[in-house]
Amino acid sequence: MSRITMLRKLMLMSAVAVALPAAAIDRYQPGSDSDPRVRSADFLLGGERYYSAATELLQILGDKPAQRLSPSFHRRLADATLNFGITQRAETIYRELAIDRGNALSVARARIQVAEYLYQRGRYRESIADLEAVRNSLPKEALLDWQDLMGRALLAQRRYGEAASVLTEIKDAGPQRAFTRYNLGVALVKDGRVAQGLSVLDRVGQIDAADDDELAIRDKANLVLGYHFLRQQQAGTAVNVFQRIRSEGPFSNRALLGLGWAYLAPAGGKQKKVPTGDEKAPSSTLKTLSTIGVLLRPGFLDDDIYQRAGLSAFRLTKASADEEEGLKRALVPWLELIARDPIDPAVQEGFLAIPYTLDRLGAHLQAQQYYEQAIRALEASRKRIDESIYYVKSGRMVSTMVRRTYNAESGWAWELKDLPDAEETYYLQSVIVGNRFQEQLKNYRDALLLVRSLEGWAKRAEELQGAWLGKQQPDVPTDVLVARRLNRAPETSAAAPVVPTPAVTLRSSESLNASGRATAAPAAQAGGEQPLPLQAASAPAASAFVGPFEKLEAIKTRVAVLLPQAKAISERQSRMIDKMAQDNLAEQRRLTEKYLIEARFALARVYDKQMRGEAP
Repeated sequence: MSRITMLRKLMLMSAVAVALPAAAIDRYQPGSDSDPRVRSADFLLGGERYYSAATELLQILGDKPAQRLSPSFHRRLADATLNFGITQRAETIYRELAIDRGNALSVARARIQVAEYLYQRGRYRESIADLEAVRNSLPKEALLDWQDLMGRALLAQRRYGEAASVLTEIKDAGPQRAFTRYNLGVALVKDGRVAQGLSVLDRVGQIDAADDDELAIRDKANLVLGYHFLRQQQAGTAVNVFQRIRSEGPFSNRALLGLGWAYLAPAGGKQKKVPTGDEKAPSSTLKTLSTIGVLLRPGFLDDDIYQRAGLSAFRLTKASADEEEGLKRALVPWLELIARDPIDPAVQEGFLAIPYTLDRLGAHLQAQQYYEQAIRALEASRKRIDESIYYVKSGRMVSTMVRRTYNAESGWAWELKDLPDAEETYYLQSVIVGNRFQEQLKNYRDALLLVRSLEGWAKRAEELQGAWLGKQQPDVPTDVLVARRLNRAPETSAAAPVVPTPAVTLRSSESLNASGRATAAPAAQAGGEQPLPLQAASAPAASAFVGPFEKLEAIKTRVAVLLPQAKAISERQSRMIDKMAQDNLAEQRRLTEKYLIEARFALARVYDKQMRGEAP
């Protein structure tokens, strides 16, 4: 074998080796998993860029609307549109995919997610209707998710009996989550089955929490139980329940306040638990070092609580030994409470609870000192609330909340995690964490995203049209173009550089070949025949021709219609968010003003007693 032959074979083998992968890559079904555009959409979905992913998939669908794409493609499209918040299209796709039993679990969970979306936006009736529609086709693995959401939706509509039935009817799908058990306890209490509901809440209040969410629901269950027993004059039971709550948590301030009142209230009798049928050995939550019961340990009272409270020596002439012991115990959680955030209503009530109790027991001078401290703190809070209202009205609040995630496309999955350091943020903590505020903020962000997208399209269309017009040559008459194609020079004159011929003719001795050039006809067709006149066809009407320029014009027209609508939506959402914030701040101001008035009247009564010589 010659060297040249060997080289040729090697080159041929290399060409085949290179060509095979390329051919395999190029051969794919549009919309299939191997479609590069679908892979690009998967990448965008993984990065929570749902808007861009949905746009990519819709482009694939729009290229060939009549083609039948795979279920996996439509599931991607439904996921992208749902996560961005377009539920109508997503729900339609999920219903069509429901007949595919091979993906029953993923489709069922997706439809529950649609119902969750409706629930979070306050559309409870629609959410319940969707959940009822999928109930009979649910796989076992999705039953607990369905049960939890249906229970929440029924509770939101105050259908407590139905909620309790739903939350107890499914027993073979596995252990319920703590959140579901808490909702069951609330439903039973609201439905009149108080003893059974309290037993359920008591069990939730003693769970071994696995994460922060379960810790919070455990604290909330104990808080509800504690205040229930306190209202029922069962303070002894309330004290034990309040002590289970963490000393640092979302419910700790209200627990400290309630614990102080429980020390001053009648102890009551021992409570009996009603069995629920699935009891387990309760965990000892008091073993956790973070609970209030450990923070306010009994030995903490051995010190002089009055001295630690900054109270000078006084003689409680109107108090018995039991009353003084109750006062000392109540002061412990309340002194811890008033050292916390003064905007919390529980802390503000604590400012008044301490001097009220001291005044009732005859310590008028000490009560005066605490009332004056409370007035100063409440006046400072009212001033800062007024400043927050001013900043909200100025429009600063909304822009500062979304500026750090300005280009995020996460839609429904977006969460506000990075709060700006501003006055209004400080006083709006309770409303900001609420679902109603969060959903409105998501809608505002999405509207801003659409506005920026439309503005980008308008700018790009202008730039492309400008570039296209810049490359355009002067118009050339049709006859001149035809003559050039036939290799004939048109008639010219000195007056005009290029003058079109009046008509283009084609002799019988000529014919047009495939390239458009005039060639001599076969000899059999040659003769003395007269030339055949040809008339160039008229240019198509502008409305019948769609080129790049016309497509850009259509885009600009569409953008001009949509952009004002998107801006109006974003402005309306901004006003709604501002109103929610202003309403919340106004309520805080009203409550602060109420406590301030009570403190001033109470201080006036103390001064009056001193003038009458009743002070010790």
